[in-house]
Amino acid sequence: MKGGFRRVWHGRRWRVDGQNDLRHFANLGTKLGLCVKDQDKRVLYQNENSINTCGNMLGEQCTKTCMTLYKKIEECSAISEGMKLFKATEIEGHKVDALIVNDGDKITTMLYPLDESEEKFQKQEVYFREKGLTKSEIRIMQMVLQGMTNANIAEKLFISKATLKTHLNNIYKKLPESMRPSQVRN
Repeated sequence: MKGGFRRVWHGRRWRVDGQNDLRHFANLGTKLGLCVKDQDKRVLYQNENSINTCGNMLGEQCTKTCMTLYKKIEECSAISEGMKLFKATEIEGHKVDALIVNDGDKITTMLYPLDESEEKFQKQEVYFREKGLTKSEIRIMQMVLQGMTNANIAEKLFISKATLKTHLNNIYKKLPESMRPSQVRN
């Protein structure tokens, strides 16, 4: 196997030899799912959150969850190395932000589950009100943060894209630079 990794039985579960190099990923937090694969899409490492999402795929060639997103990268990119961020995408019935990194040697996937609770939307509303946003501007920003496109937002609000763009420009003038489109989503 490429890079000195091979699948071995270790105690109660399969482990990939050489996996100690990847152990530092285990402490990334309680929400982040992490999976590392070789270029043949064979799973070299999964943390507990990844195992909960996909099942234990260690040593197997992955065709699940994030690899359906990865196929989109391969299909539309002449060079598949690099990073691709999928904002608010649905995977296995859950909304997540997914980051797929292909460094030419390994394919690393990070999945972060999005909080869609009412409490989150209330916190956002309080924050946006403090920044001086109107009720309709708050609604627009919440749609932006959910990953909706401008076309989808305009359609949902029954306004033109030009009107939406005017609203967004007014909103971004009231918010810190870190909340502007180039910082929010790519």
